[in-house]
Amino acid sequence: MRICMLIFLFIAWGQVGLSQIETKPEAPLYPDGLISLSRDPHYSQYAFVVDKSARTLRVYESQGDLPKLIVEHPTDIGKSNGDKERANDFKTPVGMYFLLSKKTQPEIPFDLYGNLAFTTDYPNIFDQRVAKSGSGIWLHAIPDTVPLTRGSRGCVVVRNDVIKSLEKFVKLEQTPIIIADKVNYITASEYKAQKEKYLQHFEAWRKSWEEQDVDSYIQFYDPTFKNNEMNFKQWYRHKKKLKALYKYIKVQLLPPVIIRNKDQVVIRTAQRYESDLHQDYGEKTIHAHYSEATGFKIIREDWKPLAETTGPQTSSLELKTSQQQSN
Repeated sequence: MRICMLIFLFIAWGQVGLSQIETKPEAPLYPDGLISLSRDPHYSQYAFVVDKSARTLRVYESQGDLPKLIVEHPTDIGKSNGDKERANDFKTPVGMYFLLSKKTQPEIPFDLYGNLAFTTDYPNIFDQRVAKSGSGIWLHAIPDTVPLTRGSRGCVVVRNDVIKSLEKFVKLEQTPIIIADKVNYITASEYKAQKEKYLQHFEAWRKSWEEQDVDSYIQFYDPTFKNNEMNFKQWYRHKKKLKALYKYIKVQLLPPVIIRNKDQVVIRTAQRYESDLHQDYGEKTIHAHYSEATGFKIIREDWKPLAETTGPQTSSLELKTSQQQSN
């Protein structure tokens, strides 16, 4: 009897131990494409991450060194599999986009788009460079009577009650929506290491610019670089001309928004530029390719003026950065 009791207690203890192990909460994971969210009020504090394979939309918020998962919702995507390449292929694009404008009734028909929709900037700079076509890729709703599995024409689709709840996370022209075939999730330590690495590359670019080390600075640009005014060679000559013209420059940058999908990277940051002959303040948007071997290779760089409020802020890990236009 005593032996049976000991065996019973041993089995019961083992079951309790296994139960404790099984119910131990797992450490949170983070999407590796969401490199950095800025805390500046000009930028969105939130980002949307869509996983096409899991058919989910997740919302993350900027909180300290790590993004915080706020909500997750099921979503519908294009009827056809794969990355969007042309108009009417019924595919949802893979890439990084921004929610640009809001549409409601009577502008949009309820039976197709529900009661609310947000447009995106598809095709973006990366899409245009590989001649992708099509337009009208939105985040929108559908009526409750329509299955969320019917397949869209390429849009990301959620329920009516969901899109109403998502509206508070949207800052038009600033909230990013990252659409991936399958989101890769990493640990907190991996996420912080990745973020620091990207910020170090970003700071190296800023520093070479501020020091007017034009030969080092131009190494951050891809030979295919082009903006609305200049190509790679013209940009290089322009920077050498400014070096001869200005006695000094100072470039201060806000902690940036950095998002990535595969090897494509988008960086947005507020920039204060100063030289002995010129000053300005505005938003810099950088499109680049990134690899471990080469770091950033910028393919396009745009600037637009901003109304200065509090100006750029700095934080630990976030460099003394600065920005540029045709400066």
